[in-house]
Order: sequence, then structure tokens, then C-alpha cells
Amino acid sequence: MIIPEPIQPGATIAVISPASAPKPEKLKRGIEYLRSQGFKIREGANLWGKNKYLSGQGPEQLADLHQAFADDEVDMIMCSRGGYGTPRYLDDLDYELIAQHPKFLVGYSDITALQCALGVETGLVTISGAMVAVEMAAEDGIDSFTETSFWDLLTKPFSGQVLQNPADIPFETMSAGSGTGPLVGGCLSLFNNLMGTPYFPDVAGGIMVLEDIGENVQHLDRMLSQFKMAGFFHGEDRVNGLLLGQFIDTWKTADEDDFSLDELIRDIIGEVDFPIISNFAYGHNMRKLSLPLGATVKLDGATGSLTLI
Repeated sequence: MIIPEPIQPGATIAVISPASAPKPEKLKRGIEYLRSQGFKIREGANLWGKNKYLSGQGPEQLADLHQAFADDEVDMIMCSRGGYGTPRYLDDLDYELIAQHPKFLVGYSDITALQCALGVETGLVTISGAMVAVEMAAEDGIDSFTETSFWDLLTKPFSGQVLQNPADIPFETMSAGSGTGPLVGGCLSLFNNLMGTPYFPDVAGGIMVLEDIGENVQHLDRMLSQFKMAGFFHGEDRVNGLLLGQFIDTWKTADEDDFSLDELIRDIIGEVDFPIISNFAYGHNMRKLSLPLGATVKLDGATGSLTLI
């Protein structure tokens, strides 16, 4: 894997919209926040674009991605928001160009598909974390825990960093033990939809992290069952650990006939000899950890923590 260098004070950040169109007022607040932190901003030509629920037709989004990677004055690339659309153009990315100019790409949600593709095709470690027109655009300011987690991850060497929940978000150990491997996953629905494509990462021996928003219990049931049938939880190709982040609105809108998360894990995954942690502070919540997809980590079931190797 390729791990870019830590971000230095005064670095240049390219801000792009590779998925859905951001709300202008939120994007403006997020850019102002980054500038207040001392960073120089390079706006993608299509940053403010809009094409129905996307930010562009595809070629414009590709051009912004390629330009941001090719520009050696750009130190990091941040996505304005997620939404929809990144799977449309994965076949058209210039992976050789990107591999020759490695730098952190930051985003989550729909950006998961892009991050998986970059990991598979180039070996680039990417950051699943706060976005410019989302967390950084909060009217009351970015959450302090989210902010600290984000900048610690990006500005310090990975090795030895320990990522774990804040005290007010308790985790649950659903299966004990510890496991080490590359961190794979992200937004469950995007990760699941990549199966059968060239851009789905090798999960064998990895630490899988999953989160989502707006998916009902039945959809989680189907996706976890598919992962089970693919051999991800048992046998020689299984993962070495499973992190379950925040599933926003899944159980908020559930009814009495819906299974709980504990029941889904018990019924679908069953007994395993690797750690499973739930309610990890990661996902679409405004208060959360940022994670390095592709980096080697150790998951400790007793403390619910990830240590970067």
C-alpha cells in the first residue's frame, strides 16, 4: 500500500465534487473553515457544478480528479460531499496517473466506491472521513472530537496511532479477541455493490468496517447474507475482524418485526474466532472518527480500538 506523507501546516488542499452537488452555502462555510486553519484552497473547475442529483456529467468530475492528482502543488484532495455517482466512471479513471502522484483523498459515503477502486488499482491508502460541505460546514462548527480525530490522522505518522470511541459513545464487543490486517470497507451499500467488479478489494485477512444511512433492516440482512455466502466470515478467506459503525435511521424507523443488529449478527454470521465490535464511532454521524482505508490496523475486541501498524 502507498501511504502519502502527513499534511503540513499551510498545505494546499484541492476541493472537488466527484459525486453529488453540494449546497452552495454549506460548501462556502466548509472552505472558509479550511482557510481559517491556514490551508490554501484550490477549487476544482466543476466544484460548484450541478447535473440533477450529480455534480456533473462525468467527464467534468474525472477532469477535476485527474487535475488534482496531477498537480504537484496539491498536497491533499478533499471531497465536498458524497451522495451518488462515483461508480459511473471508475472504468475511466487514469489509475497510472494517480499512482504516479499519490496523495490523500478524503471522503466517505458514495466516495467509498472511488476509494475502493483506488486501493485496488493503485494501492493508495485513502481517508474515510469528514467532508468539506458536511462536517466542516456545520452551522455550529465542526464537532470537536471529529475535528481532532481528522487532523491527528492526517498530520501525524500513522504508526502507533490509536483510534477509539469518545467516552460518550459506548462500543459493544459482540465477539472477543484481536485481529490484524488491512482496513477494508466503508459505506456498506457502496461496498456491497462493488462485488463482482474489478474494484472490490481482497477482504481475506482484513479488518472489515461497515456503516450506512437510510438502509432498512431487510437490506442489511440481504447484504450481510451475501457477504456470508461469499466466505467473508468463515473459512480460509475470512476477515480477521469486523467493525460495525453507525447505521443511521435503520433502527430508528424499524418496527416490532425487524431484527436487532445483535440478532442479525447472531443469525447470519454466528460464532466466529475473530473480534466483532458494534457501535463504533464511524459513519454518517457528525461526531465520529476518520479512518485510513487500506492501512494495516489491529482491532482489539476488549478496548474496541484500532491501532495503526
